[in-house]
Amino acid sequence: MSYESVNFALNITMKKENRYILFLIFFWTISIAQSQVTENPFEIEFSGTKINVQEPFTISVKVTGLEQVPLISFPDNIKNFQKRESSRSSLTNQVGGKTIVTYTISQNYYPIKTGTFTIGSLEILVNKQILRSEGTTVTVESATEEETQEITQESAEISAELEKEASQGVFLAVSVDKKRVYVQQGFNLRLSLLVSENNAAEMDFYEVEKQLEKILKILKPANCWEENFGIQEIPDIPITINGKRFTEYRIYQASFFPLNNQSIRLPSVGWMMKMITKSEEGKDVIELKTYTSKPLTIEVMSLPPHPLRNQVIVGNFRLEEKINSSQLKTGNSYRYNFSIVGEGNIQSVREPTFTNMALFDVYPPDIENNIVRQKNRIAGAKTFQYQVIPKQSGSFLLNNLVFWVYFNPQKQKYDTLRSTLNLTIVGENVQNTQLLTSDAESVYTGIEQWDSMKPVVDYQTIIRNIANILIVIMLIVMIFMFRK
Repeated sequence: MSYESVNFALNITMKKENRYILFLIFFWTISIAQSQVTENPFEIEFSGTKINVQEPFTISVKVTGLEQVPLISFPDNIKNFQKRESSRSSLTNQVGGKTIVTYTISQNYYPIKTGTFTIGSLEILVNKQILRSEGTTVTVESATEEETQEITQESAEISAELEKEASQGVFLAVSVDKKRVYVQQGFNLRLSLLVSENNAAEMDFYEVEKQLEKILKILKPANCWEENFGIQEIPDIPITINGKRFTEYRIYQASFFPLNNQSIRLPSVGWMMKMITKSEEGKDVIELKTYTSKPLTIEVMSLPPHPLRNQVIVGNFRLEEKINSSQLKTGNSYRYNFSIVGEGNIQSVREPTFTNMALFDVYPPDIENNIVRQKNRIAGAKTFQYQVIPKQSGSFLLNNLVFWVYFNPQKQKYDTLRSTLNLTIVGENVQNTQLLTSDAESVYTGIEQWDSMKPVVDYQTIIRNIANILIVIMLIVMIFMFRK
Protein backbone atom coordinates (compact mmCIF):
# COMPACT_ATOMS: atom_id res chain seq x y z
CA MET A 1 0.00 0.00 0.00
CA SER A 2 1.39 3.44 -0.94
CA TYR A 3 2.09 6.30 1.44
CA GLU A 4 -0.65 8.41 -0.22
CA SER A 5 -3.25 5.67 0.37
CA VAL A 6 -2.32 5.35 4.05
CA ASN A 7 -2.44 9.13 4.50
CA PHE A 8 -5.82 9.30 2.74
CA ALA A 9 -7.23 6.58 5.02
CA LEU A 10 -5.92 8.35 8.12
CA ASN A 11 -7.54 11.62 7.00
CA ILE A 12 -10.89 9.85 6.55
CA THR A 13 -10.60 8.28 10.01
CA MET A 14 -9.70 11.60 11.62
CA LYS A 15 -12.62 13.33 9.90
CA LYS A 16 -14.98 10.66 11.18
CA GLU A 17 -13.59 11.03 14.70
CA ASN A 18 -13.96 14.81 14.49
CA ARG A 19 -17.55 14.40 13.36
CA TYR A 20 -18.30 12.08 16.26
CA ILE A 21 -16.71 14.54 18.68
CA LEU A 22 -18.74 17.42 17.22
CA PHE A 23 -21.84 15.22 17.34
CA LEU A 24 -21.31 14.59 21.07
CA ILE A 25 -20.56 18.27 21.72
CA PHE A 26 -23.78 19.20 19.91
CA PHE A 27 -26.03 17.03 22.06
CA TRP A 28 -24.15 17.99 25.23
CA THR A 29 -24.76 21.66 24.36
CA ILE A 30 -28.45 20.96 23.74
CA SER A 31 -28.81 19.30 27.16
CA ILE A 32 -27.04 22.19 28.89
CA ALA A 33 -29.14 24.78 27.07
CA GLN A 34 -32.38 22.99 27.80
CA SER A 35 -31.53 22.57 31.48
CA GLN A 36 -30.92 26.30 31.78
CA VAL A 37 -34.09 27.43 30.00
CA THR A 38 -36.47 24.81 31.45
CA GLU A 39 -37.70 25.27 35.00
CA ASN A 40 -38.29 22.17 37.11
CA PRO A 41 -41.92 22.43 38.32
CA PHE A 42 -41.51 19.67 40.93
CA GLU A 43 -40.29 19.90 44.52
CA ILE A 44 -40.08 17.13 47.13
CA GLU A 45 -40.63 17.90 50.82
CA PHE A 46 -40.57 15.83 54.02
CA SER A 47 -42.65 16.52 57.12
CA GLY A 48 -43.13 14.63 60.35
CA THR A 49 -39.49 13.78 60.93
CA LYS A 50 -40.12 13.83 64.70
CA ILE A 51 -43.38 12.04 65.45
CA ASN A 52 -45.11 9.63 67.79
CA VAL A 53 -45.98 6.08 66.76
CA GLN A 54 -49.53 7.09 65.76
CA GLU A 55 -48.51 10.01 63.55
CA PRO A 56 -47.38 9.85 59.91
CA PHE A 57 -44.11 10.59 58.22
CA THR A 58 -45.21 12.48 55.11
CA ILE A 59 -43.63 12.82 51.67
CA SER A 60 -45.02 15.67 49.57
CA VAL A 61 -44.53 16.64 45.95
CA LYS A 62 -45.23 20.30 45.11
CA VAL A 63 -46.11 21.08 41.51
CA THR A 64 -46.36 24.63 40.16
CA GLY A 65 -47.58 25.83 36.80
CA LEU A 66 -49.25 22.66 35.48
CA GLU A 67 -52.85 22.82 34.29
CA GLN A 68 -53.79 19.44 35.78
CA VAL A 69 -52.84 17.49 38.88
CA PRO A 70 -49.99 15.15 37.84
CA LEU A 71 -50.07 11.37 38.22
CA ILE A 72 -47.76 10.49 41.11
CA SER A 73 -46.62 7.09 42.33
CA PHE A 74 -44.95 7.06 45.75
CA PRO A 75 -42.74 4.19 46.99
CA ASP A 76 -44.73 1.18 48.21
CA ASN A 77 -42.20 0.11 50.80
CA ILE A 78 -40.17 2.12 53.29
CA LYS A 79 -38.50 0.01 55.95
CA ASN A 80 -40.17 0.31 59.39
CA PHE A 81 -43.10 2.27 57.89
CA GLN A 82 -46.47 1.35 56.40
CA LYS A 83 -47.94 3.22 53.43
CA ARG A 84 -51.47 4.47 54.05
CA GLU A 85 -53.69 7.37 52.95
CA SER A 86 -52.72 10.30 50.75
CA SER A 87 -53.96 13.89 50.69
CA ARG A 88 -53.99 16.79 48.25
CA SER A 89 -53.98 20.57 48.60
CA SER A 90 -54.00 23.41 46.11
CA LEU A 91 -52.77 26.99 46.41
CA THR A 92 -54.25 29.40 43.86
CA ASN A 93 -52.89 32.91 43.44
CA GLN A 94 -54.76 35.46 41.35
CA VAL A 95 -52.43 38.41 40.81
CA GLY A 96 -52.91 41.06 38.17
CA GLY A 97 -55.35 38.95 36.18
CA LYS A 98 -53.01 35.92 36.10
CA THR A 99 -53.75 32.67 37.93
CA ILE A 100 -50.94 30.48 39.26
CA VAL A 101 -51.82 27.12 40.84
CA THR A 102 -49.52 25.07 43.08
CA TYR A 103 -50.62 21.51 43.88
CA THR A 104 -49.23 19.56 46.83
CA ILE A 105 -49.76 15.80 46.79
CA SER A 106 -48.81 14.10 50.06
CA GLN A 107 -48.38 10.45 50.99
CA ASN A 108 -48.47 9.29 54.61
CA TYR A 109 -46.29 6.51 56.01
CA TYR A 110 -47.05 5.34 59.55
CA PRO A 111 -44.29 3.87 61.75
CA ILE A 112 -44.66 0.30 62.95
CA LYS A 113 -42.40 0.81 65.99
CA THR A 114 -40.50 3.46 67.92
CA GLY A 115 -36.88 4.39 67.27
CA THR A 116 -34.68 6.52 65.03
CA PHE A 117 -34.70 5.48 61.39
CA THR A 118 -32.55 6.57 58.47
CA ILE A 119 -34.40 6.83 55.18
CA GLY A 120 -32.22 6.88 52.10
CA SER A 121 -32.87 8.49 48.73
CA LEU A 122 -36.36 7.70 47.41
CA GLU A 123 -37.65 7.43 43.85
CA ILE A 124 -41.02 9.03 43.08
CA LEU A 125 -42.69 8.65 39.69
CA VAL A 126 -44.31 11.89 38.49
CA ASN A 127 -45.99 11.79 35.07
CA LYS A 128 -43.65 8.90 34.10
CA GLN A 129 -40.65 10.99 35.18
CA ILE A 130 -38.48 9.69 38.03
CA LEU A 131 -37.72 12.18 40.82
CA ARG A 132 -35.09 11.34 43.43
CA SER A 133 -35.27 12.77 46.92
CA GLU A 134 -32.54 13.33 49.44
CA GLY A 135 -32.34 11.08 52.48
CA THR A 136 -33.59 12.01 55.94
CA THR A 137 -33.85 10.73 59.51
CA VAL A 138 -37.16 10.12 61.29
CA THR A 139 -37.45 9.90 65.09
CA VAL A 140 -40.50 7.98 66.36
CA GLU A 141 -41.56 8.25 70.01
CA SER A 142 -44.34 6.61 72.04
CA ALA A 143 -47.78 8.25 71.88
CA THR A 144 -49.21 10.11 74.86
CA GLU A 145 -52.50 9.07 76.46
CA GLU A 146 -54.30 12.08 74.95
CA GLU A 147 -53.07 11.25 71.44
CA THR A 148 -54.17 7.63 71.85
CA GLN A 149 -57.67 8.77 72.87
CA GLU A 150 -58.01 10.83 69.66
CA ILE A 151 -57.24 7.78 67.52
CA THR A 152 -59.68 5.67 69.58
CA GLN A 153 -62.45 8.24 69.05
CA GLU A 154 -61.96 8.20 65.26
CA SER A 155 -62.07 4.40 65.27
CA ALA A 156 -65.26 4.44 67.37
CA GLU A 157 -66.98 6.70 64.82
CA ILE A 158 -66.11 4.25 62.04
CA SER A 159 -67.31 1.33 64.16
CA ALA A 160 -70.70 2.93 64.86
CA GLU A 161 -71.29 3.50 61.15
CA LEU A 162 -70.24 0.08 59.87
CA GLU A 163 -71.03 -2.22 62.80
CA LYS A 164 -73.92 -3.92 60.96
CA GLU A 165 -71.66 -4.97 58.10
CA ALA A 166 -68.73 -5.96 60.32
CA SER A 167 -70.04 -9.51 60.67
CA GLN A 168 -69.04 -10.12 57.06
CA GLY A 169 -65.47 -10.97 56.14
CA VAL A 170 -65.50 -8.68 53.09
CA PHE A 171 -67.98 -5.90 52.31
CA LEU A 172 -68.34 -2.74 50.23
CA ALA A 173 -69.28 0.44 52.10
CA VAL A 174 -70.44 3.85 50.97
CA SER A 175 -70.03 5.87 54.16
CA VAL A 176 -70.51 9.51 55.14
CA ASP A 177 -69.49 11.48 58.21
CA LYS A 178 -72.85 13.32 58.49
CA LYS A 179 -76.40 12.25 57.67
CA ARG A 180 -77.94 15.64 58.41
CA VAL A 181 -76.44 18.87 57.07
CA TYR A 182 -77.38 22.44 56.25
CA VAL A 183 -77.34 23.87 52.75
CA GLN A 184 -73.67 24.68 51.96
CA GLN A 185 -72.43 22.48 54.83
CA GLY A 186 -69.99 19.82 53.69
CA PHE A 187 -70.20 16.08 54.25
CA ASN A 188 -67.45 13.59 53.45
CA LEU A 189 -68.19 10.55 51.30
CA ARG A 190 -66.01 7.44 51.02
CA LEU A 191 -66.27 4.36 48.84
CA SER A 192 -64.29 1.56 50.48
CA LEU A 193 -63.80 -2.17 50.36
CA LEU A 194 -63.25 -3.57 53.86
CA VAL A 195 -61.52 -6.90 54.36
CA SER A 196 -61.28 -8.71 57.70
CA GLU A 197 -57.83 -9.85 58.80
CA ASN A 198 -59.36 -13.33 59.19
CA ASN A 199 -60.45 -13.44 55.56
CA ALA A 200 -58.55 -16.28 53.87
CA ALA A 201 -59.78 -15.67 50.32
CA GLU A 202 -57.19 -14.47 47.82
CA MET A 203 -58.48 -11.51 45.82
CA ASP A 204 -57.29 -8.70 43.59
CA PHE A 205 -58.71 -5.50 42.13
CA TYR A 206 -60.35 -5.62 38.70
CA GLU A 207 -60.54 -2.76 36.16
CA VAL A 208 -60.53 -0.09 38.85
CA GLU A 209 -60.74 2.96 36.56
CA LYS A 210 -63.57 1.58 34.42
CA GLN A 211 -65.60 0.47 37.43
CA LEU A 212 -65.08 3.72 39.30
CA GLU A 213 -66.09 5.82 36.29
CA LYS A 214 -69.40 3.96 36.01
CA ILE A 215 -70.08 4.05 39.75
CA LEU A 216 -69.44 7.78 40.13
CA LYS A 217 -71.97 8.59 37.42
CA ILE A 218 -74.71 7.30 39.71
CA LEU A 219 -73.09 7.84 43.12
CA LYS A 220 -72.11 11.51 42.92
CA PRO A 221 -74.97 13.62 44.31
CA ALA A 222 -76.43 16.25 42.01
CA ASN A 223 -76.68 19.93 42.97
CA CYS A 224 -73.54 19.73 45.11
CA TRP A 225 -70.11 21.33 44.96
CA GLU A 226 -67.47 18.59 44.93
CA GLU A 227 -64.00 18.70 46.47
CA ASN A 228 -62.30 15.49 45.31
CA PHE A 229 -59.50 14.09 47.47
CA GLY A 230 -57.81 12.81 44.30
CA ILE A 231 -56.95 9.25 45.33
CA GLN A 232 -54.46 7.97 42.74
CA GLU A 233 -53.34 4.81 44.54
CA ILE A 234 -55.75 2.78 46.65
CA PRO A 235 -54.37 2.86 50.21
CA ASP A 236 -54.79 0.02 52.71
CA ILE A 237 -55.75 1.52 56.07
CA PRO A 238 -55.99 -0.67 59.20
CA ILE A 239 -59.14 0.02 61.24
CA THR A 240 -61.02 -1.68 64.06
CA ILE A 241 -64.79 -2.35 63.94
CA ASN A 242 -66.45 -3.82 67.04
CA GLY A 243 -63.11 -5.13 68.20
CA LYS A 244 -62.42 -6.83 64.87
CA ARG A 245 -59.49 -5.78 62.73
CA PHE A 246 -60.14 -4.80 59.13
CA THR A 247 -58.17 -3.30 56.28
CA GLU A 248 -59.96 -0.46 54.51
CA TYR A 249 -59.13 -0.16 50.81
CA ARG A 250 -60.30 3.37 50.11
CA ILE A 251 -61.30 3.61 46.45
CA TYR A 252 -62.82 7.09 46.31
CA GLN A 253 -63.21 10.04 48.65
CA ALA A 254 -64.68 13.52 48.27
CA SER A 255 -66.49 16.19 50.24
CA PHE A 256 -69.77 17.55 48.91
CA PHE A 257 -71.49 20.84 49.71
CA PRO A 258 -75.27 20.86 48.95
CA LEU A 259 -76.46 23.88 46.96
CA ASN A 260 -80.15 23.47 47.83
CA ASN A 261 -82.34 21.81 50.47
CA GLN A 262 -83.25 18.69 48.50
CA SER A 263 -82.49 15.43 50.30
CA ILE A 264 -79.53 13.49 48.90
CA ARG A 265 -80.01 9.82 48.11
CA LEU A 266 -76.90 7.72 47.59
CA PRO A 267 -77.92 4.53 45.75
CA SER A 268 -76.59 1.04 46.24
CA VAL A 269 -73.56 0.35 44.03
CA GLY A 270 -71.65 -2.80 43.14
CA TRP A 271 -67.91 -3.42 42.99
CA MET A 272 -66.32 -6.44 41.30
CA MET A 273 -63.21 -8.16 42.63
CA LYS A 274 -61.14 -10.98 41.18
CA MET A 275 -61.34 -14.08 43.38
CA ILE A 276 -58.44 -16.48 42.98
CA THR A 277 -58.92 -20.13 43.91
CA LYS A 278 -57.03 -23.34 43.20
CA SER A 279 -58.38 -26.07 40.92
CA GLU A 280 -57.94 -29.77 41.62
CA GLU A 281 -54.92 -29.66 39.32
CA GLY A 282 -53.41 -26.88 41.43
CA LYS A 283 -53.94 -24.14 38.84
CA ASP A 284 -55.23 -20.65 39.61
CA VAL A 285 -58.92 -20.18 38.83
CA ILE A 286 -60.08 -16.56 38.56
CA GLU A 287 -63.72 -15.64 39.13
CA LEU A 288 -65.41 -12.26 39.47
CA LYS A 289 -67.43 -11.55 42.59
CA THR A 290 -69.56 -8.45 43.12
CA TYR A 291 -69.88 -6.75 46.51
CA THR A 292 -72.80 -4.37 46.98
CA SER A 293 -73.10 -1.33 49.23
CA LYS A 294 -76.20 -0.23 51.09
CA PRO A 295 -78.07 2.95 50.07
CA LEU A 296 -77.92 6.09 52.18
CA THR A 297 -80.03 9.21 52.57
CA ILE A 298 -78.72 12.58 53.75
CA GLU A 299 -81.17 15.17 55.00
CA VAL A 300 -80.41 18.74 53.89
CA MET A 301 -81.82 21.55 56.05
CA SER A 302 -82.49 25.11 54.96
CA LEU A 303 -80.58 27.91 56.65
CA PRO A 304 -82.52 30.18 59.02
CA PRO A 305 -83.92 33.42 57.57
CA HIS A 306 -81.27 36.10 56.99
CA PRO A 307 -80.72 38.83 54.37
CA LEU A 308 -77.54 37.01 53.23
CA ARG A 309 -78.91 33.46 53.50
CA ASN A 310 -78.28 32.72 49.81
CA GLN A 311 -74.74 34.09 49.90
CA VAL A 312 -73.14 32.93 53.15
CA ILE A 313 -70.77 29.98 53.58
CA VAL A 314 -71.36 27.33 56.25
CA GLY A 315 -68.48 26.18 58.44
CA ASN A 316 -66.13 27.03 61.29
CA PHE A 317 -63.88 30.00 60.55
CA ARG A 318 -61.62 32.57 62.15
CA LEU A 319 -60.11 35.82 60.90
CA GLU A 320 -56.43 36.56 60.37
CA GLU A 321 -55.60 40.06 59.15
CA LYS A 322 -52.52 42.15 58.61
CA ILE A 323 -51.63 45.62 57.39
CA ASN A 324 -48.06 46.68 56.67
CA SER A 325 -48.25 49.64 59.08
CA SER A 326 -50.44 50.63 62.03
CA GLN A 327 -49.64 54.32 61.60
CA LEU A 328 -50.81 55.46 58.20
CA LYS A 329 -50.62 58.66 56.20
CA THR A 330 -53.40 59.97 54.03
CA GLY A 331 -52.82 59.63 50.31
CA ASN A 332 -50.39 56.72 50.68
CA SER A 333 -51.15 53.17 49.60
CA TYR A 334 -50.91 50.20 52.00
CA ARG A 335 -51.28 46.44 51.71
CA TYR A 336 -54.14 45.02 53.79
CA ASN A 337 -54.66 41.22 54.02
CA PHE A 338 -58.00 39.78 55.13
CA SER A 339 -57.68 35.98 55.58
CA ILE A 340 -60.62 33.67 56.31
CA VAL A 341 -59.23 30.47 57.86
CA GLY A 342 -61.07 27.32 58.85
CA GLU A 343 -63.14 24.35 57.73
CA GLY A 344 -65.72 24.64 54.97
CA ASN A 345 -66.11 25.37 51.27
CA ILE A 346 -63.04 27.61 51.00
CA GLN A 347 -63.34 27.85 47.22
CA SER A 348 -66.72 29.61 47.46
CA VAL A 349 -65.76 32.16 50.13
CA ARG A 350 -66.75 35.66 49.02
CA GLU A 351 -65.08 38.99 49.71
CA PRO A 352 -65.66 40.75 53.04
CA THR A 353 -67.93 43.77 53.24
CA PHE A 354 -66.42 47.27 53.39
CA THR A 355 -68.46 50.19 54.74
CA ASN A 356 -67.71 53.92 55.10
CA MET A 357 -65.85 54.23 51.80
CA ALA A 358 -65.27 57.91 52.62
CA LEU A 359 -62.46 56.78 54.96
CA PHE A 360 -60.55 54.62 52.46
CA ASP A 361 -60.24 53.98 48.78
CA VAL A 362 -60.16 50.20 48.40
CA TYR A 363 -58.87 48.61 45.20
CA PRO A 364 -59.91 45.14 43.90
CA PRO A 365 -57.91 42.45 45.71
CA ASP A 366 -55.43 39.83 44.64
CA ILE A 367 -56.81 36.50 45.90
CA GLU A 368 -54.97 33.51 47.36
CA ASN A 369 -56.83 30.21 47.78
CA ASN A 370 -55.22 27.51 49.93
CA ILE A 371 -57.38 24.37 50.09
CA VAL A 372 -56.29 21.31 52.08
CA ARG A 373 -58.07 17.98 51.57
CA GLN A 374 -57.14 15.59 54.37
CA LYS A 375 -58.48 13.75 57.42
CA ASN A 376 -61.99 13.52 55.92
CA ARG A 377 -62.42 17.29 55.77
CA ILE A 378 -61.89 20.36 53.63
CA ALA A 379 -60.01 23.16 55.33
CA GLY A 380 -57.65 25.97 54.45
CA ALA A 381 -57.66 29.72 53.97
CA LYS A 382 -58.75 32.35 51.49
CA THR A 383 -56.78 35.57 51.58
CA PHE A 384 -57.88 38.85 50.01
CA GLN A 385 -54.91 41.18 49.50
CA TYR A 386 -56.14 44.76 49.14
CA GLN A 387 -54.46 48.03 48.32
CA VAL A 388 -56.09 50.67 50.55
CA ILE A 389 -55.51 54.41 50.54
CA PRO A 390 -56.66 56.37 53.63
CA LYS A 391 -58.35 59.70 52.91
CA GLN A 392 -59.15 61.00 56.42
CA SER A 393 -56.93 61.53 59.45
CA GLY A 394 -57.72 60.33 62.96
CA SER A 395 -57.91 57.13 65.04
CA PHE A 396 -60.26 54.45 63.80
CA LEU A 397 -61.45 51.01 64.93
CA LEU A 398 -62.14 48.89 61.88
CA ASN A 399 -64.61 46.47 63.49
CA ASN A 400 -67.55 48.18 61.79
CA LEU A 401 -65.63 49.00 58.62
CA VAL A 402 -64.62 45.47 57.50
CA PHE A 403 -66.55 42.28 58.28
CA TRP A 404 -67.60 38.89 56.86
CA VAL A 405 -70.79 36.95 57.66
CA TYR A 406 -71.09 33.14 57.74
CA PHE A 407 -73.25 30.44 59.32
CA ASN A 408 -71.76 28.39 62.17
CA PRO A 409 -73.35 24.89 62.20
CA GLN A 410 -72.05 24.10 65.71
CA LYS A 411 -73.72 27.20 67.18
CA GLN A 412 -76.59 26.84 64.67
CA LYS A 413 -76.60 30.57 64.05
CA TYR A 414 -75.05 33.25 61.88
CA ASP A 415 -71.75 34.70 62.99
CA THR A 416 -69.60 37.63 61.88
CA LEU A 417 -65.84 37.97 61.60
CA ARG A 418 -64.91 41.60 62.23
CA SER A 419 -61.63 43.43 61.88
CA THR A 420 -59.80 44.05 65.17
CA LEU A 421 -57.38 46.65 63.83
CA ASN A 422 -57.02 50.04 65.48
CA LEU A 423 -55.40 52.47 63.04
CA THR A 424 -53.93 55.92 63.49
CA ILE A 425 -54.00 58.01 60.32
CA VAL A 426 -52.09 61.28 60.01
CA GLY A 427 -51.96 63.92 57.30
CA GLU A 428 -54.41 66.20 55.59
CA ASN A 429 -57.74 64.93 54.37
CA VAL A 430 -57.59 64.17 50.65
CA GLN A 431 -60.13 63.56 47.93
CA ASN A 432 -57.89 62.69 44.99
CA THR A 433 -55.98 59.57 46.02
CA GLN A 434 -54.05 59.48 42.77
CA LEU A 435 -51.56 61.93 44.31
CA LEU A 436 -49.38 59.39 46.11
CA THR A 437 -46.28 60.52 47.97
CA SER A 438 -42.88 59.19 47.01
CA ASP A 439 -42.52 56.98 50.11
CA ALA A 440 -45.85 55.19 49.75
CA GLU A 441 -45.52 51.44 49.94
CA SER A 442 -47.74 50.58 46.99
CA VAL A 443 -47.73 48.92 43.63
CA TYR A 444 -48.94 52.27 42.28
CA THR A 445 -45.93 54.21 43.56
CA GLY A 446 -44.19 56.07 40.73
CA ILE A 447 -46.88 55.18 38.22
CA GLU A 448 -46.83 58.69 36.81
CA GLN A 449 -43.21 58.17 35.72
CA TRP A 450 -43.94 54.91 33.93
CA ASP A 451 -43.75 54.98 30.15
CA SER A 452 -46.76 52.99 28.97
CA MET A 453 -45.41 53.02 25.42
CA LYS A 454 -42.19 51.29 26.46
CA PRO A 455 -42.45 47.50 26.07
CA VAL A 456 -41.75 45.25 29.05
CA VAL A 457 -38.56 43.23 28.59
CA ASP A 458 -38.99 39.51 29.23
CA TYR A 459 -35.37 38.44 29.68
CA GLN A 460 -36.22 34.78 30.28
CA THR A 461 -38.03 34.55 26.92
CA ILE A 462 -35.14 36.31 25.16
CA ILE A 463 -32.59 33.85 26.61
CA ARG A 464 -34.77 30.90 25.63
CA ASN A 465 -35.12 32.20 22.05
CA ILE A 466 -31.36 32.80 21.72
CA ALA A 467 -30.66 29.26 22.96
CA ASN A 468 -33.11 27.82 20.43
CA ILE A 469 -31.51 29.81 17.58
CA LEU A 470 -28.03 28.57 18.56
CA ILE A 471 -29.29 24.99 18.61
CA VAL A 472 -30.75 25.35 15.10
CA ILE A 473 -27.49 26.88 13.79
CA MET A 474 -25.43 24.06 15.31
CA LEU A 475 -27.78 21.49 13.78
CA ILE A 476 -27.34 23.05 10.32
CA VAL A 477 -23.54 23.05 10.75
CA MET A 478 -23.61 19.39 11.80
CA ILE A 479 -25.66 18.40 8.74
CA PHE A 480 -23.26 20.30 6.48
CA MET A 481 -20.18 18.65 8.02
CA PHE A 482 -21.60 15.13 7.75
CA ARG A 483 -22.33 15.67 4.07
CA LYS A 484 -18.72 16.66 3.32
